[in-house]
Amino acid sequence: MLKMEREGIEPVNNGSVGPLKQIEEVKAKGHPVAYVGDVVGTGSSRKSATNSVLWFFGDDIPNVPNKRAGGYCFGGKIAPIFFNTMEDAGALPIEMDVSKMNMGDVVDVYPYEGVAKNAETGETLCEFGLKTPVLLDEVRAGGRIPLIIGRGLTERAREALGLGASDLFRKPEQPADTGKGYSLAQKMVGKACGVKGVRPGTYCEPKMTTVGSQDTTGPMTRDELKDLACLGFSADLTMQSFCHTAAYPKPVDVQTHHTLPDFIMNRGGVSCALVTV
Repeated sequence: MLKMEREGIEPVNNGSVGPLKQIEEVKAKGHPVAYVGDVVGTGSSRKSATNSVLWFFGDDIPNVPNKRAGGYCFGGKIAPIFFNTMEDAGALPIEMDVSKMNMGDVVDVYPYEGVAKNAETGETLCEFGLKTPVLLDEVRAGGRIPLIIGRGLTERAREALGLGASDLFRKPEQPADTGKGYSLAQKMVGKACGVKGVRPGTYCEPKMTTVGSQDTTGPMTRDELKDLACLGFSADLTMQSFCHTAAYPKPVDVQTHHTLPDFIMNRGGVSCALVTV
C-alpha cells in the first residue's frame, strides 16, 4: 500500500515496499490511526484496498487470525464501492472536508455531533453529516452484514414470540415519494422487495434469486462464506464463474480452479467456465 512515492509519502523501497516507517511513527502517538485523503477508494479492487487499509490501521478480531476489522477512513469524497466495503468491515468511513488535516495531526472526531476538531488547539476543522444514521449501528455490530443478519434474527425471534417490531435499531432515512413512475430497474428491485418500485436512495433488502461470483474475487467470497458458517445457499441459483484467470493461470489460480468449484457445488451452487471468442 502506498508503495509509489508521492508528495508526503516516503516508501521504504519505492515501487515495492510502502511507507512502513511513517506508519509506525504515526502509530507511536498512541491513538487510532485514520486513513485520510481528498479522494479515497478509487481504482478497480476496492475489496483489496479495504483489506490493505485495515491491515495497517484496523483492529484484531479475537480468535480470527490474519484478519482485521474496524478502522477509520475520512475523505473529501469516498468512492461508493469502497465506502460500502468499509461498512461491511465495521469501519467508520465519513465524507468530510479534510483540507485542514495533515499527516500526523491528532484529531478529535465527534460522529454524533458531526464535527472534527484539532485535539491540540480545539479548532473546528470541519462539520459533516453521516450518509446514514445506520452507519453507527454498523460500526457497533462489527459490520453491515452482521447488522443485517442480527436485525433479521431479531425480527424472526420477535415474530415467533408474538412481539411487535423492535425499536432497538436505527432506521435508514427513506426518500420522499415523488409520485412519478418507475424505471425498469426500479421496478425489478421493487418486485424483489415486494413493492411496486423503489426510489433512488431507498434502503431495501431484496430477495436474491440469482447470485454470481467471478474467479478473481472467488477466494475472498469463499472466505466470507466460511465466516458466515454458510453450509448451503438459499438463492435459487448461485454461480461461480472462471473467466479472467482461465486463459493463462498462475500457480495460485490452478489451485483455486481445483478447490473452489467443489466448495461452491457442495453448498448447492454451480461452477462454470466462461470463454470469450
